[in-house]
Amino acid sequence: MIELGVSACLLGNNVRYDGGNKYIDLTTYFNPDRYQLTGICPEVGMGLSIPRAPVQIINTDNQIKLVQVNNPRLDYTSQMECWFTQNIDEFKQYVGFVLKSKSPSCGNQTTANFQSQQDFFLADGLFVHLLKQYRPDIAIIDELQVYNSLCLAEFKVSVQALSNAFLYRDLDFINLL
Repeated sequence: MIELGVSACLLGNNVRYDGGNKYIDLTTYFNPDRYQLTGICPEVGMGLSIPRAPVQIINTDNQIKLVQVNNPRLDYTSQMECWFTQNIDEFKQYVGFVLKSKSPSCGNQTTANFQSQQDFFLADGLFVHLLKQYRPDIAIIDELQVYNSLCLAEFKVSVQALSNAFLYRDLDFINLL
């Protein structure tokens, strides 16, 4: 079984800032006999409520901060980093992630990183940024890329390769000889 972490909102869990979800039927793309999909929501995981005020990424001088949109003095960066560190063992079990595009937490090169009120560039959300620092080899796809057959095929090849690597890593070859 290939284990994937999935943005909980994509699985139909009402965890978004507005209390809603962004459900898509991922079983169409990931056969449940082969893939185990486990929902995670970094913002709820780190203690934010449902519903909640929206957050955004402020990125100045390559310093990433997760802050409330209407009150940027409310900085959740340390809270996210703490939650991430406390859950590293859980993230180790996943060979890939299916994440919500454009999310300030889960976006993979699709999240607006604001440099000022009008100026922004697209980069990673904070959870993805932390994940890539910890696991640079991790396979990530977003819900929009799932619809692209080439992106989906590349993702599946990557997670299969990582899954195989995990199996071999866990074997004790010395005792097999």
